[in-house]
Amino acid sequence: MGAYSTQRSTHDLFKLLVVALCATAFFLSDVHAVDPDPLADFCVADLSPSAPRVNGYACKPRSNVTTDDFVYRGFRQAIATDDQIRQSPTGAVVSLLSAKDWPGLNTQGITHARLDFAIGGVIPLHTHPRAAETLFVVKGTIYTGFIGDDNVLYASTLQVGDVTIFPKALLHFQLNVGNETAITFNTLNSQAPGLLVTALQLFKPNITSAVIEKSFGVDATTVQLLKGTYPGHP
Repeated sequence: MGAYSTQRSTHDLFKLLVVALCATAFFLSDVHAVDPDPLADFCVADLSPSAPRVNGYACKPRSNVTTDDFVYRGFRQAIATDDQIRQSPTGAVVSLLSAKDWPGLNTQGITHARLDFAIGGVIPLHTHPRAAETLFVVKGTIYTGFIGDDNVLYASTLQVGDVTIFPKALLHFQLNVGNETAITFNTLNSQAPGLLVTALQLFKPNITSAVIEKSFGVDATTVQLLKGTYPGHP
C-alpha cells in the first residue's frame, strides 16, 4: 500500500510538473511576442558611429535631445517620382520609416511607412512576422485584405479616410483599383516588424523543384519559369 501511494504521489507530481512547464512556455511565448516595454519615457536613438548597438540603438544623452528628434517631415513627398513609381516592378514604392531615420521612434515599438501606388500598382502578398499593421488611405482607392489561419480571405475596397488592420504575421496585400495614383500611411506595432514577401520566399531560394511541384500541383517547367523571374536562380 505504501509503495502504491508513493508511486501515485510521484505520478501526480509529474503531471503537475508537466502542467507547470506548459504554462511557463505559454507565458514566455506571450512575453516575447511583442517589443519589450521601454525603461524610460523615451530613448532618442544615438546614430553616431561610435554608439554601441544591441537590439536597437543606444540612447542619445538627454541634454542633446531636441524637439526635432520627435518630428518627421519626410512623408510630405514620395521618395520616388510618378514615373519611377510607374516603372517599378510592382507599380508601387514603399517609404519605410524606422528609428534609423526618425530617432524618436527608438524603443517605442513602432514602424511607419508611406506607400505610393501607380494606377494598378500592387504591394504583393507578404507577412510581417513580428507585427500587426494598420493602413490609412490618404488618396485613391485601395483593394486590400488578409488571409486568416482558416484560409478565409477578409478583403475590402477602401476609400480616402478609411482604415484597416492586418493581424500579426498573416498574409496580406494592397492593390490600387482606382483611376488615379494612391497613397496610404501604414503603422506597424514593432520596431523590427520583419518582411517576408511570399513570392521571394518560395522562388528566390534554391528550393528543390519537386517540393514546389508537389505543393502546388504544377510541372517542372512552370516551376523553372517562376524561379527564373527572381535573381539568384540557375
